[in-house]
Amino acid sequence: MYRFMRRFRPRFGPRFRPDEKQTTLAQMRTGQSGIVVQIQGGHGLINRLSALGIRPGQRVTKVSSMFMRGPVTIQVGNAQVAIGFGMAKRIIVELG
Repeated sequence: MYRFMRRFRPRFGPRFRPDEKQTTLAQMRTGQSGIVVQIQGGHGLINRLSALGIRPGQRVTKVSSMFMRGPVTIQVGNAQVAIGFGMAKRIIVELG
């Protein structure tokens, strides 16, 4: 039992506890838009998303996503960007 619990525990820091208006990019519905509040992750993830134009304070709109997991397509400015589901789970967005 210990092996099983150790295998499926969260690997990166504390889990996200959402407010009423905050959610992750992966949990947003298609067509919703919001402002990026925070990116949870290391410097590599932050630098990669920054190169794509996804920074705190930037407005993003979710264009599409796959059923369970898979790439999430978002619109940032005039560009559409597809990012992985793992990356989308680490981007905190304030709806509005």
